[in-house]
Amino acid sequence: MLIYFLFIFYLVAGTLILHLIVRKKVFPFSIYHTAAAVLFKVLLGCFYGYIFLHYYGGDDTWDFFNESRADTDVLLKHPLQFFQEFLPSFSMKITHGHWWNALVFYISHFEKWFMVKFLAILNLFSGKHYYIDLLLFDLMTIAGSFLLFKLLVSRFPKRAGLYYLLVFFIPSVSFWCSGIRAESLLLLFIAVSLYNGKAYAQRPGWKSAAGIILGLIGFLFFRVQYLALFLPAFLAYLLSIRNKKSGPQYFSWIYLCGLLVFMASFFLPPDYSLAQPIIHSQQAFFQLHGNTRYRLDSLKPEPVSFLKILPEAVANSSLRPYPWEGKGLLQSLSSIESVFLLGALLFFLLSRKRPMKTDPLLWLFLYFGIILVIAIGYTVPFPGAIVRYRCIPFLFIFLYLFSVSNLLHNKLTGILFRNTLNKTLM
Repeated sequence: MLIYFLFIFYLVAGTLILHLIVRKKVFPFSIYHTAAAVLFKVLLGCFYGYIFLHYYGGDDTWDFFNESRADTDVLLKHPLQFFQEFLPSFSMKITHGHWWNALVFYISHFEKWFMVKFLAILNLFSGKHYYIDLLLFDLMTIAGSFLLFKLLVSRFPKRAGLYYLLVFFIPSVSFWCSGIRAESLLLLFIAVSLYNGKAYAQRPGWKSAAGIILGLIGFLFFRVQYLALFLPAFLAYLLSIRNKKSGPQYFSWIYLCGLLVFMASFFLPPDYSLAQPIIHSQQAFFQLHGNTRYRLDSLKPEPVSFLKILPEAVANSSLRPYPWEGKGLLQSLSSIESVFLLGALLFFLLSRKRPMKTDPLLWLFLYFGIILVIAIGYTVPFPGAIVRYRCIPFLFIFLYLFSVSNLLHNKLTGILFRNTLNKTLM
């Protein structure tokens, strides 16, 4: 009974606290808007934990939790040891003082260490119960979705209804960003970087600069590959805001220059080729074992190989699993996501107006989303990993496709925010 009481208490108290913050900082939500967003995320998070425990043998989310239980005892009995194990000096001991190897080792293991240590602290409030830990984790990381929503509505307030549904209620995105995994944290780091980046480009200051650094450091330690792909889009985003450009000029030039540099690196010695990290990442995935695996040819350090495999990579990461390929519940649901992407593209093509001048934020969604989907397709052959990795780029592509059309915006906002929209526009 105590577990149920704690769960309900934290859920109600957390929702009310979030609502008070959101009403002042984000958008004049009613309690129903806040509660619906929180409940949907928490329910999918519980479903995530249940599915992976009972049908997939636990997955990383349960491994993090199980290890955290012992770490909570260490925290209570030996707090100094608990925090020392999380410092880079611990990696220096493992790698015998080689600072570069220690840094690589630390970054590569940071996600697991952070999750275990963070859950160990949450266990103090949950009594070492997974689903309460999950609830507290989701209440904290949902801040990324609220920040993203604020960014969008501050630019397009009349599209609030559309953004509310897309940011908080796409089932596949919410599912993968609700478990105790890195995806919800990555979305938070992206939102923090974009929010502070906009503030810094408009009016430079140390607070916004610190926010940018914090968001990018989060990228570095949780997904260094994402950081490498995010930085060009982020730079174009800052330049566009700074110079008040609503078109894709900076994005096109930066990505074109990046492509030329990438292609030119093929003619350098192998150790200096920019293709080598992608090839090594693909080979590392090829060494893993999975129940289902897509066909994916091995990349070679030559332009022809990358061009030849591009259609295969894009199909794997954006269109598959096809409806007839789904094996098990999660793959079948993921096939619906691919259909939804095609529907969003059709929605975009049939819209009455598709302005090329939209907003730097939307251009970032498009460019970063597409390049990330391509990178996932080049390196990952396992559908289970693909559908999790692609949830954030899919969200961004959906936001772009639905944003640049003029269908449903006012109607959805009128239905969902009838009593609050006028306050926002005043």
